[in-house]
Amino acid sequence: MGTAFEKLVGRNLYDVLELDLAKPLGMQDFDRSRQKKVSTMPQSVHPEYAMSLSTRDMARIGLLMLRGGQWKGQQILPKGWSERITTLVTRDDQIRPLGAGGGLGLATVAQRWGYGMMWWVWDAPSWPGIVTGPYQGAYSAFGSNGQFITVLPAADAVVVHKVDIDERDDVSLAAYGVILGMYLESYCGECK
Repeated sequence: MGTAFEKLVGRNLYDVLELDLAKPLGMQDFDRSRQKKVSTMPQSVHPEYAMSLSTRDMARIGLLMLRGGQWKGQQILPKGWSERITTLVTRDDQIRPLGAGGGLGLATVAQRWGYGMMWWVWDAPSWPGIVTGPYQGAYSAFGSNGQFITVLPAADAVVVHKVDIDERDDVSLAAYGVILGMYLESYCGECK
């Protein structure tokens, strides 16, 4: 995605991150020098565009998404863009068909995630005006080694999970699902 983005836009992805998101959102900890392309797979010419963001700056991105791309009264993202990129495109059963085993482990009850456009989207029927639980309308960014930004519109909440990637403190998607479930239980009790 990073390679395609830079080719289409004609700008460095990290410059865009700094100028178009970090500055308008008032990110307190953003450090442009910590943003690095990493070549992790020698068989690919496309590097990983790793992003080093603090927990509170990740939360700002989640809140920006929850508020439809608005920040302090300004439309930072194009109107409707946050809804478009968090609309389910690929269902969970298309990513990991029943009986396929293993995979990302996305078919468990607490982690039924399909895919939108760069966001994992809660894969359950959505009927406008009818809330069927705290995951209704939820979407999440799954980052390196167990970093997550999860937006829960039904609960009007953003949950951020950060790890020390330098220490390789990996947290699996399944473990994060347990953490998210505990948060929801403490936040809204019986709403699960």
